[in-house]
Amino acid sequence: MMRFLKKIYRFLIHFKKKMGNIFLPTAYIVLYHRIAKTGSDPHRLCTDPENFREQLKFLKENFHIVPLAQMVRWVREGKLKNNSLAITFDDGYADNLYNALPILKELNIPATIFATAGSAAEFYWDEQTPTKDRGRPMTKDELREIAGCNLIEIGAHTITHPKLRKIGIAEQQKEIAESKKSIENIIGTPLLSFAYPFGGLDSFDQNTIRLVKESGFSHACANIHERVTNRSDIYALPRFIARDWNLEEFKKQIKNWI
Repeated sequence: MMRFLKKIYRFLIHFKKKMGNIFLPTAYIVLYHRIAKTGSDPHRLCTDPENFREQLKFLKENFHIVPLAQMVRWVREGKLKNNSLAITFDDGYADNLYNALPILKELNIPATIFATAGSAAEFYWDEQTPTKDRGRPMTKDELREIAGCNLIEIGAHTITHPKLRKIGIAEQQKEIAESKKSIENIIGTPLLSFAYPFGGLDSFDQNTIRLVKESGFSHACANIHERVTNRSDIYALPRFIARDWNLEEFKKQIKNWI
């Protein structure tokens, strides 16, 4: 009996959300990591450049793509434009400059790149990837170069990419505030956007959000697979992850968003 009641409860919650999506304006934030063709990708972070181009073309034809900051302004004002969409990248891989940016320019699509400020030769999770298939963080010069494009906003993604909720308050504060200062010193412009590493509900909490606000960020992105609404918390904005899907599979996946 209890199991049956739980099923009914989950159905009602799902139904309520679906009805809200029908009658209330909703938007989407899409999350990419690497844009590269590799032989091995154990973390499923890479999207082949051709698949990336086809995905973006489809999104541009079916959604109103806007800068993340514009979407946030709409949410703050309670004036979210229905079917709007923002593109984001996490980590700050060099292939964002060499492979993603030319396609973004070709299609005139804005994007926000959340860079990990303290990475050197490679990211720690890429140790599990064969050497020839590993990506690398952008250098300071590369970060300046991509930040100079008027389609690109740079945001912060901590210094060392920890799961913030699992470390102490002082460590969190350092990771958040110093990543902002470090990147601002590199690119010469203030940062407004932050993204929580990993981004699930187990990776940040109210203390983390408070520290992000106190550090001067105007909003932050999580990794929660939901739509953006006028009721969304701008310090825990949900995002959908895009994987290395061909166009047909991408269309199928988007149906789960809608």
